Amino acid sequence: MIAYLKGKILQKTPRSAILLVADVGYEVFLTNKELEQTSINQEREYFIFSYIKEEAFDLYGFKDMEELDFFKKLISVSGVGPKSALNVLALAEPDELKRAITSGDAAMLQQVSGIGKKTAERLVVELKEKFISDLSEYTMVSSVDQQVSDALVSLGYKEIEAREVLKLMPTSEEGLAERIKEALRYINKK
Repeated sequence: MIAYLKGKILQKTPRSAILLVADVGYEVFLTNKELEQTSINQEREYFIFSYIKEEAFDLYGFKDMEELDFFKKLISVSGVGPKSALNVLALAEPDELKRAITSGDAAMLQQVSGIGKKTAERLVVELKEKFISDLSEYTMVSSVDQQVSDALVSLGYKEIEAREVLKLMPTSEEGLAERIKEALRYINKK
C-alpha cells in the first residue's frame, strides 16, 4: 500500500493533482481547499489513503495524519464514500467538524454535496462517541493553557502539537507569558 508521497505537482484537475515522484506520476484526489493552495511545479507531500475496488485504484492525499484519520472515520460510516468524505473535509477544519458532530449539528454536514439528511444524521450518531473522547481532552484544558495553545497556533504550530506539549508540561500557576515561554522550551526540546 502507498502511505506517503512527496513530489512536484505536474498537473491539476478539478478534483485531483498529478504528483510527480521519481519520474512516476500519481493521481492524488485532494480537497478543493488543498487544490486551491497548490500550484504547478510546487513541491508537496501527502499522507495517502489507497482506495481499491474492482474498477478503481484511487489515491487520496492529506496534509497530516489527523486529517487522514478523520477521513478514515468518515468512510467507516455506511453510505459515505471517499469522495463524499473528501467533500466533508473541505467544509471546515477537523476540530470544527468534530464539534459539529458531537453537538449533533447534522445540518452543517448536509451542506456537502452527496450528503443528505439521513446520511448526515448517521454520521452524527456513529461518530459522536468516537469524537467525544478527542474533544474532552481538548476542553479539559485550563483557560491559561487554552490561551497558550492559541498563542502557539498563531506562531505557526499545529493545534495538535500545542495540545501534546501542554499534556507534557506540569501544571502550574504561572502567568500566561511564562507558560508560553515554557511551552516553547518544550517544543524546542523535541
